[in-house]
Amino acid sequence: MGRLTPLKKGIVERKGIFVVGAARSGTTLLRLLINNHPDIACIGETQFFHHNYLQLSNNQAYNLQLLDHIFKTESEVPDLLNDLQLEKDLSNIKTVAGYFDFLLSTYSNKLGKKYWAEKSPSHVIRLNAISKMFPDIKVVNIIRNPYFSAISRFKKLKNSQISNFSLITYIKYIKRVEDELVSFQSMNNNSLFTLRYEDLSSVPLGVITKVFKFLEVDSSVVNSEFLKISKKNIPVSSDGEEQEHHSRVREKLTESIYDIDEYFSAFQLYLFSTELSNSIIFKDYIENHKESNFIFFLRKALLDCLYTFIGIPKYRLRRLVNQIKSSLQRILS
Repeated sequence: MGRLTPLKKGIVERKGIFVVGAARSGTTLLRLLINNHPDIACIGETQFFHHNYLQLSNNQAYNLQLLDHIFKTESEVPDLLNDLQLEKDLSNIKTVAGYFDFLLSTYSNKLGKKYWAEKSPSHVIRLNAISKMFPDIKVVNIIRNPYFSAISRFKKLKNSQISNFSLITYIKYIKRVEDELVSFQSMNNNSLFTLRYEDLSSVPLGVITKVFKFLEVDSSVVNSEFLKISKKNIPVSSDGEEQEHHSRVREKLTESIYDIDEYFSAFQLYLFSTELSNSIIFKDYIENHKESNFIFFLRKALLDCLYTFIGIPKYRLRRLVNQIKSSLQRILS
């Protein structure tokens, strides 16, 4: 076995469209609409810069194994990597940025489109790292009522009841998302476009027109037929079948309205208002539930301690274990 050499990060200029947002904020809907533009191929959920890019090396077989499932489940070209010439070309690329760009450029070319874009909610907390590799990055960020995104997330996880610890963990994640966005915008003021899920649901054509103008592509393609997602722009599964949920755009454009009092206790509403009361991005959504309740104050202080001394270490340990497992797989493959 030859020496294992990680790829350097590198830089690719004049490239990079990234669709981001906190989990359950409408990124899938946004990805479908952007992908429906005749010049943009937007692939979904590569999670590439969340953890995968750290595993790229001169071990080409492992690199392809790492990425193969993405194209089989999140793209319109599930057999993209079954190409000997592409494999040969990728083996000659020595940087992470170059590798990602070449891969997605090949993907967009296969679909007859000029530009590539990528959608991963997790990339919202990696924007500063991504922008160092793609200095001309354009980021489209979507936000949603945090009460509703929390409910949607826990419903997806099939949690019938939302625990206080799970909720404080989610709210602190929302705060981290905001911190990352504010930090990124301070250094890349003209590179970020933020839209609201509620606006996209109510006036989709108007909002997506603004998105395309920000991306500097032809916005005249947005017409009364635009919401009928073209078949070629619907991802297919590994067995070649269309992923049906991607074609139900009209359903996704129907905003779910929840009664927050039905899902959250008075204390949990207090957590939202105390944690997000000073938010720049989410402040318009937050209702005032700052009850003068000493018991609430003590309960929140306990939750903060649990999050700091259990939640954060647990997350870091899990991430470290996953990195070690990935490294071992790369070495042994």
